[in-house]
Amino acid sequence: MTRVRFHALGPLHAEVGREWLDLGPVRQQAVFAILLFNADRVVTPASILQGVWGGQIPATGAKLIPPYIYRLRRTLQAACGGPDDPSIDSSRIGYRLRLGSARTDVADFDEAMERAAVAEAAGDLAGAAALLAEAEQSWAGEPLAGLTGPYVESRRQHLLERRIVCLEHRLELHLRLGDCRRAIPALTALQTEYPLRERLAIMLMTALYQTGRQGEAMDVFAAFRTRLATELGVEPTPALFAAYTSMLRGDLGPTVGAGPFSRRTRPGSTATRTCRPRR
Repeated sequence: MTRVRFHALGPLHAEVGREWLDLGPVRQQAVFAILLFNADRVVTPASILQGVWGGQIPATGAKLIPPYIYRLRRTLQAACGGPDDPSIDSSRIGYRLRLGSARTDVADFDEAMERAAVAEAAGDLAGAAALLAEAEQSWAGEPLAGLTGPYVESRRQHLLERRIVCLEHRLELHLRLGDCRRAIPALTALQTEYPLRERLAIMLMTALYQTGRQGEAMDVFAAFRTRLATELGVEPTPALFAAYTSMLRGDLGPTVGAGPFSRRTRPGSTATRTCRPRR
């Protein structure tokens, strides 16, 4: 059986065995992306046109789609061709990509995230963090890199949000495990990349505070508050103010249960350990 794997967490392409399979020019790839993210479901020509061209559909309209489908089908047939390999079906209402035994990097990412959730629910925070790190290995750059169109843009933003949530949660687990010093460089880099994500600011404040760098933690709060006021014209949320107040009281600890996969650890459980500042 031919091993086929589709990649979308980076440049869109297929791998057959160890060979890179080119899916054609960018418009053709954009058509394939719609089929791939709707695998095993029928997609209408109208949906493809709207997804690829948006409000600038050429006058030739639906006549554009069949040649792309034909070339994509031929590409898959020439490289794969097995009974359980991916193929593209046509019907009177649209087109369907049958994945068969093929795998996708998006599915691998999802499965690693799900295994991390199971590990965390069982109290294995270190195992959950390792599985989230494994999920991150599925990524090879900007998702669907180089492709344009309303569908691709929407899917790209959705995938990027899922990636940053995965990164945030792994770093939260490191804080809960007491590995604050290890988390600080990654949190600092991520906050530079995503300067308006409050959760990153709170975690960076926490990690700095818990490692004896209280002044720097206060600076993070002040800079983030100023950035919110300057760029968005808003005040910090109650969550950020609560973290700031906890710093003033001297009891700011790692965030527990803030992530989408978290369950609050029982008081006294060995699953959570607070990082202690140096004396």
